Amino acid sequence: MEEYQIWTLYNSARIGNSLSIIATILFVWLALRTAVQTRTPTSGEEANIVAKVLSTGFCGIVVFFTYNVWSFTSNLNPITARSLSELKASGTEISTTAEGFIEFVGSTEPSGLGPIGMVFLLIVLIMMMGQIWIPKQSD
Repeated sequence: MEEYQIWTLYNSARIGNSLSIIATILFVWLALRTAVQTRTPTSGEEANIVAKVLSTGFCGIVVFFTYNVWSFTSNLNPITARSLSELKASGTEISTTAEGFIEFVGSTEPSGLGPIGMVFLLIVLIMMMGQIWIPKQSD
């Protein structure tokens, strides 16, 4: 494989990753809206237990899906750095841009979603569960 091919695959994957991240943003928004609607239905009545359980399941699945997508997309840079490093180790000369990329990434081992992303998703999940399960305060 040539360096040009690695960069082409990298940039193609970035397009797919971007679309996946946009999808997760829309799903998280939808899950938050679902949680709010479960707490305060349009009819004004209190939500029943079935609606709360279904909303909880939906919100949990959305957060889990988002975690998986973000973990997958966060591994693109280390995997590309590994490919460039392997190309260099095989004796092929690589560009200074590739050298800089490897140095910038700092690792060739996929690590998954970082702690900040996990804390963010945990906070989002707590917000959703709070909307669904904490009773409304009567004014």
